Amino acid sequence: MPSSSAPIYRFGVFEFDAQTAELRKSGVKLRLQDQPCQVLLKLLENPGEMVSREQLQSALWHEDTFVEFETALNTVVKRLRETLSDSADNPTFIETLPRRGYRFIAPVEVLAGKNGETRTAARAKETPRKRAFGIRNWIIAGLAVLCVIGVVLWRSQPRPPTVANAIRITNDEKAKNALNLPVTDGVHLYFIEGAPWTSGSGIAQMSATGGETTHITTTLPDPLAIYAISPDRSKLLVASGVAASTDAATGRTEGSSEVWVQPLPAGVPYRVGNIYASAACWTPDGTQIVYSDGGAILLANKDGGEARELAKVPGVVRGLRFSPDGQRIRFYVMQPPGFDSSSVWEMDGNGKNVHVLFAEWKQSPFQCCGNWSPDGDYYYFQAGRGSEQALWVRPERRFFFGRSEANPGRLMSGPLRFSSPVPSGDGKKIFAIGEEPRVEALRYDEKAHRFDSFLEGLSAGGFDFSQDRKWIVYVTYPDMALWRSRVDGSEKMQLTFPPMRAFQPRWSPDGFKVAFLDVQFYHPWRIRLISSSGGSAEILMQTSDNEVQADPTWMPDGKSIVFGKSQGTHKAGIYQLDLGSGGVTSIPDSDGLFSPRVSPDGRSILAFASGQAKLMLFDIGTKKWSTLAEGEDLNYNEWTHDGKFVYMRETQAGAAELVRVRVKDGRVERVVSLKDVPQVVDILAGWIGLTPEDAPVMIRDRSVQEIYALELQFH
Repeated sequence: MPSSSAPIYRFGVFEFDAQTAELRKSGVKLRLQDQPCQVLLKLLENPGEMVSREQLQSALWHEDTFVEFETALNTVVKRLRETLSDSADNPTFIETLPRRGYRFIAPVEVLAGKNGETRTAARAKETPRKRAFGIRNWIIAGLAVLCVIGVVLWRSQPRPPTVANAIRITNDEKAKNALNLPVTDGVHLYFIEGAPWTSGSGIAQMSATGGETTHITTTLPDPLAIYAISPDRSKLLVASGVAASTDAATGRTEGSSEVWVQPLPAGVPYRVGNIYASAACWTPDGTQIVYSDGGAILLANKDGGEARELAKVPGVVRGLRFSPDGQRIRFYVMQPPGFDSSSVWEMDGNGKNVHVLFAEWKQSPFQCCGNWSPDGDYYYFQAGRGSEQALWVRPERRFFFGRSEANPGRLMSGPLRFSSPVPSGDGKKIFAIGEEPRVEALRYDEKAHRFDSFLEGLSAGGFDFSQDRKWIVYVTYPDMALWRSRVDGSEKMQLTFPPMRAFQPRWSPDGFKVAFLDVQFYHPWRIRLISSSGGSAEILMQTSDNEVQADPTWMPDGKSIVFGKSQGTHKAGIYQLDLGSGGVTSIPDSDGLFSPRVSPDGRSILAFASGQAKLMLFDIGTKKWSTLAEGEDLNYNEWTHDGKFVYMRETQAGAAELVRVRVKDGRVERVVSLKDVPQVVDILAGWIGLTPEDAPVMIRDRSVQEIYALELQFH
C-alpha cells in the first residue's frame, strides 16, 4: 500500500495521488480501475524512462496467475489511454516502445511527501542557482514543445477536399426526391424512386460501384423516404404514407409518416409501434430510435414504446443523423410557411445543448440534407435553391479543449444541381443526386387515347388562355418565368424576371391583366397583378410575413379575385378581394378548405377539404357548401369552359390518374391513368390544365435525375 508520504504527480490537466490511488482531471475525479492505476503509477515513478513489459507484468500479476500476459497488458494500457484521452498513434502521455515496453513522455511535477514541496521528477534537490537555470530551460523546452504540438495539430487538421471526378452511376431515368437522402451499407446504395402521389414509388438498390438498379421486393405500400440504415446494416427505417393535417383527434403532425422497418436484403416489413415521424434513426447501439414529429425530437425503444421527448425546436425536423462517435446528433429544421428556409442544427446525444450549427454563416437561408464522413472529419450538406444550389463541406476541427467553428466551403456546384450528399463507406467518394430539371406539357386526346406534345419545344407548364383564345400566358420551368405570346407562338414577351418566380397565371376576363402567384425563394407566397403588355408586377395586398396566399381565380365580372390563404399555424381558408376598394372578405364556412376555383358563370366555387379526400362546392347564392365528390387523394381541380365538368388528379394505391366529375350529379369518371407518365416531385410542376377545347394537359418529367459518384481528392 502507498505510504502516508506518497507523492502527488501532476501532468497536463491531470493529478494522480499515489496514496489514495485517485486520478483527477481539472479537479474532477475520474474512474480508474486497479490495474491501469498500477501501470500509471509505475510510469509516473520513472518519467522519461522505459518501463519494460516484464516489469509491468510482474507488478500486475503473480507468477502462478494464469493469464495471456501480452494481450492482457495491451488491454490494460488501452484502458489507461482511453481515460487520459491519449492516442497510441500520436501520444501525448504514454509512448509505446515496440516489443520492449512503455515510456511516460509528458513533463511531470511531483508534490513530495507531507510538506508539498514541488519538484520535477528528475531533480529532488537543487541549489537555487541550478533551480533557476532548470526552470528557464523547462520554460524554453515547454515553449518549443507547444510550438511543435501546434504545428502538428495544424498539419493534422482536416483540409477541405475537392472533387476530382464525377461519375454517373445510375441510368434508369426514374424520379429521385432530392430531399430524401440515400443510405449505404458500404456495399450497396438504397434510395426511393418515384413518388406515392404521382406514378408510384419503390425502394431501389444498386452496387455502390454502379450498375443496374433493382427494387427490393416488399409488401410496404407507397414508401416515401428511407430515414436510416441500422448499425448492423440489416434493415432500413422507412417512411410510408403522409399524414395530411395537424388534427388534434389524430395527433398527427403535417409531414409526418408511419415508420416501418424493412429487413435486408428482403423480408416482411413491420410497423414501429404507433409512431409518426418526419425523420428517424437508430441510436449507435441499435437498441433505441430517435425520431421527430414536427418540431419535437423523441427517444423510444426500437419497437416504438416508452417514447420521451429529448428536445423541441421551431419548425419541422428532418434528416436526423448521429455523429460517428455517437456523441452528437445533427438535423435540419424547415421553417413554415412554404418551407423555403431551413437550417442545420446540432445537439448532444442526450438532447442537451440544442443550437443552430451555422448561426453566423450567411451564405444561404436554405441548408439541409447533411451527413458526416465515416471518420467524422468532415460534414457534407446541401445549401441554396435553384441556380444557387451547391454541395458544401465543413471540416470538423478538433483541439484539446474542444472543437473550433470552421466555416463551410463549397464542394460542388453546376452545371447540374447536386443534392443529398452521402459519403461512401471508405470516405473517398460522395454519392449525390445530380439533376437537370426539365418538363414537357402533354395534351391528352380522349378520342384517340394518346398523349401529344403541347407547347412543343418548351420546358413549360402552368398556362392560361385569354377569353378570346388569341393569347396564352405560360410559366417556364425550372426558372418559373412568366411569358405571353399569341397561340401560334408569335409576339412572345417575357413578363417577369428573377428573383420573381411565377405560378398559377390567370388571365383577367377583359384580357388586359394577368394575376399570378409569386413563389420566389425565402419569401411568403404572394398574389401579384401585371399588365398583359408588360410592366411592373404589383402586390395586391399588404399582409404579415407569415401569411401565405395561393390559387388566384377571377370572378367573371373581373372586379374581384377569389383566393386561398393561410397564416402561421392557422388553418387554410378562402377569401375574396375587391379590386376596387381593396377590401378582403372571408367566404363563409371555408376554414380548412383550399384550392378555390370559380365556375365560369360565377355562381359556384370549388375547393378541396383538408385531407384532400373531398371536393367541395360552394353555392354563392345560398352561401352553402356541399360535397361534390370524394376520393383517396385529390388535387389540381379545373372547371371545363361550359361549367359541366371538373377535371382533377386523384392518387390511389400509389399511382395517379386523371378523373373528371360531372357537376350535376357528382359522378366520377376515370379519364386516363398517369402511372406511365413520369411526374416531377415538385408541387410547382404537378399542375394540370385545359385547352380552350377542354382537352386536358398535364406535365411530364423530362429531367435528367441520376445518382453520381463524386471522387474526392484530399490535400
